[in-house]
Amino acid sequence: MNTKKLNFNVIIIAAGPGSRLKPLTDDNPKCLLKIKKKTILDYQLQVFKKNKLNNINIIVGHQKHKLKRKNIKRIENKNYKRNNILNSLFSAKKIIKGDIIISYSDIVFKNRVLRKLLSSKSDISVMVDKTWKRNYKNRKLHPISEAEKVFFDRSLNIKKAGKILDKKKANGELIGLFKLSAKGCIIFNKYFNIAKKKFNGKKFYSALTFEKAYITDFLNFLIQNNVKIESNLTAGGWMEIDTFEDLERAQRF
Repeated sequence: MNTKKLNFNVIIIAAGPGSRLKPLTDDNPKCLLKIKKKTILDYQLQVFKKNKLNNINIIVGHQKHKLKRKNIKRIENKNYKRNNILNSLFSAKKIIKGDIIISYSDIVFKNRVLRKLLSSKSDISVMVDKTWKRNYKNRKLHPISEAEKVFFDRSLNIKKAGKILDKKKANGELIGLFKLSAKGCIIFNKYFNIAKKKFNGKKFYSALTFEKAYITDFLNFLIQNNVKIESNLTAGGWMEIDTFEDLERAQRF
C-alpha cells in the first residue's frame, strides 16, 4: 500500500475530561498523560506520520489550551461538558468529507493496526479486536461490561454494537479507530442530521438523550437504516487507557 497517494484527514476526539483518571486529568487532557517518556497523543502522532498522514485535526474541550501543537488544527467542542463523543465528533462536521480516519484520543496502537485499516476498501470501516476478552483479564477498574462490544456476521458486517450488548453474543470490541471514504462521510453526515432532528433531547439507543450518545449508538442507527459497516479485524496490537490500572499496564505495552 502506498500511503503517499492517500490524502486523509485525521480527526482525533480529545474533548472529554477523563474523569476516571482524576486528579491527573484535572489540569491535562487525558491524551497528554505519559506512557514512559511520551504522551498518548505522541504515540498516535508517531504512527500517523509513519503512514504519511499529516493532516491532523484534534477536537478539544477540557484544558484545550494544553493541546496546541505545530501543524495540528484544533477544533473546539464548546459543549463538551453537556454532550458525549458522537456530538463531539460532529463538532468537526466541516471536515467530515473526503477520506478520513477517526481516532479516540485515549488509545495507543501499533503500526500494523493502522495499516490494516488503511487497506480497507469499504466506505465505512471500523477496527475490531477479535481477541477482545483477553483485554479484560485482571482488569478490575474497567470491567468487561464497559467494553464497546460488537457482533459481526460471516461477511464481517457489524450487526450490533455497544456496551449493552451481551458479552456472550459479542465476537469483538471496537478499538476506537474508524475509516470513512468520501461516500462514507456523506452517509455519516446524512444520518447524523436525520438522527439529530428526530432524537434531539430524546432517548437514542443506549443513551438517555441524543446529546449523550456514543458512536456505537450511531452505528446501531446506521445499521437499522441498512447502512453497511465493515469490521476490520485485529488480534491485539492496541490499548485503551481509561483508568490508573490501564495507565500502569500501558507502561509494558
